[in-house]
Amino acid sequence: MRHIGAIAGSLRLKETRRVARTYAGILALVGLLVVLVRALKDGAGFDGTILQAIAMMAVLGVVGVVVGMIAQTTVDESTKNRLQAELDAIADTEQSQLNS
Repeated sequence: MRHIGAIAGSLRLKETRRVARTYAGILALVGLLVVLVRALKDGAGFDGTILQAIAMMAVLGVVGVVVGMIAQTTVDESTKNRLQAELDAIADTEQSQLNS
């Protein structure tokens, strides 16, 4: 039984990483696009723009990882709590039927 728990934990960790990577990728691309559009609008130079875009991608990528991990943990906890409440309700119903 321990082996199944380890597999479930491993799958959850992979899912959390996937969500975090998705958020990181999206936010990093948004940061890149904002810097590039602003540079085009202002007529900024290539070198400074690229350095700023890479820095913004890195910063927003880290923010995306943190936000993605928080989001996945929140969803996991909510689902776990709802499932536990439903299981408890079923157990209470079965227990009351046995006592009757």
